[in-house]
Parts: sequence; C-alpha cells; structure tokens
Amino acid sequence: MAKPAKRMTMEQYLRSNTDHKEDGQNAALVGMTAAAFKKTPQAKRIDREMVSLLNRTSTKGRRR
Repeated sequence: MAKPAKRMTMEQYLRSNTDHKEDGQNAALVGMTAAAFKKTPQAKRIDREMVSLLNRTSTKGRRR
C-alpha cells in the first residue's frame, strides 16, 4: 500500500528554496528587496495560497 503524501506546513514552505526564489522574483518585479517584500501582506497571502494549493494537489488522487 502506498504511503500518503505528507502535507506541507507553512513553516516548511517558508524554509523551502521555492519560496526563496519566488520572493526574489516578486520583489524584483515591484522594485523592493526580498526582505522588505517578505513583510508585506501580499507576500503573506501568496505564501498561504501556495501552501493551500500544494496541500490540495498532494491529496487529489486520494479523495473520493
């Protein structure tokens, strides 16, 4: 029997390389440093949505 995929927590996502790359790209688009961008409400909303999306797609095959 296959093991179920683990759900990603916000803490895990914030430490991931994906988040660091995404923050750098978004910060460059708006002309801010990555550290300054990370503190904005928009960055926090993007992070919450990404974690939600990753968790929805990791369980998609198991839902009935």
